[in-house]
Amino acid sequence: MEVYVPYAIGSSVTAFLGKVAYSYLYPEPKKVVVEEVEKKEDIEYNLVDSNLNERHVNSDKDKRSLGASFNEKMKTLQKILRIECKRDYPINNTKKVRAKWIRYIKEYENIGHSEFVYNHTSKPYKSR
Repeated sequence: MEVYVPYAIGSSVTAFLGKVAYSYLYPEPKKVVVEEVEKKEDIEYNLVDSNLNERHVNSDKDKRSLGASFNEKMKTLQKILRIECKRDYPINNTKKVRAKWIRYIKEYENIGHSEFVYNHTSKPYKSR
């Protein structure tokens, strides 16, 4: 029993000294208070094309989730193209068609829903 008491006391003291020395050598970074950043206000404006058709545009991109996998994104985008744009593109795994879907998915994620629908709507429906 006499052997264990000094060992327990000695290990406790060295652990405490080690903690003090470590905190002295590597101080914790100071917490920086981040000021609340003001939200950007959406800017709404109208665009007029060469045929003098006016359309409403918002600076906020209309982001909607397409899905997690490539297949889900492709099917969701096909529904958007079929219902809102009145276009029908096939889904098959040929190299050419797959490249087209990848291009459409990237474009949709970059410009947002409303701009994508406007860009891909067939001409008779654009004036509506």
